[in-house]
Amino acid sequence: MIDTKKCRRKAQHGFTLLELIVSVSILTAVIGVVTTGIMDIQKKSASDVNKVGLAQESRQFMDQILRDLRQSGFPSLAMFDPASGVTTSSNNVAIGLISFSTSAIQFEGDIDGSGVSEVYIQVVVPTGGCPCVVQRGTVLKSVGGTPDYYTELDNVMSQNIFTAYKYDGSAWVSGTDDISLIKNIGITLYVQSPTPDVNQSTATYPTTTMVSEVRINN
Repeated sequence: MIDTKKCRRKAQHGFTLLELIVSVSILTAVIGVVTTGIMDIQKKSASDVNKVGLAQESRQFMDQILRDLRQSGFPSLAMFDPASGVTTSSNNVAIGLISFSTSAIQFEGDIDGSGVSEVYIQVVVPTGGCPCVVQRGTVLKSVGGTPDYYTELDNVMSQNIFTAYKYDGSAWVSGTDDISLIKNIGITLYVQSPTPDVNQSTATYPTTTMVSEVRINN
């Protein structure tokens, strides 16, 4: 005759302590592997987002500079009737470049349709050198005075971002050539992220370099 009590005890038999320890150990190892994988994916994603953001910020500023410079010297004196008595000192005439250096430019132009403005773009070098800050300021020609400067781009690794060229493509030489000979301006942005790449074993900071050139009305 079958012993029903003995069968019931066998059916209700659970894990032994050893089996439980082994199961927990395996589960812990699996969770650890999954967690490490998720963290690695998150780190890589954050690093990729950082690189994309750095490139986008640099591109936006580059586009801003190019848009501004294309309006340099517009509207020019040649667009007005000589009989009107308009001169280069008139508030509705832009004379183009006022000053130029490898780290700062100043020019006049109607950059947004609101009237002729004086535009200042300059690299600010902190004590100790770069990373530098590029600032931009504008003030209406009719108002004059010193503009309010706004930071457009941080962590620029070179203070010499502007290059000037003449009509024939040769480099414009400061102190030798007249500023009216400048017809093209080159811009080189070398920007470094303020945070290191988490995917690298050593402290490596992502960088992006952008180079462009624009013809101006000067």
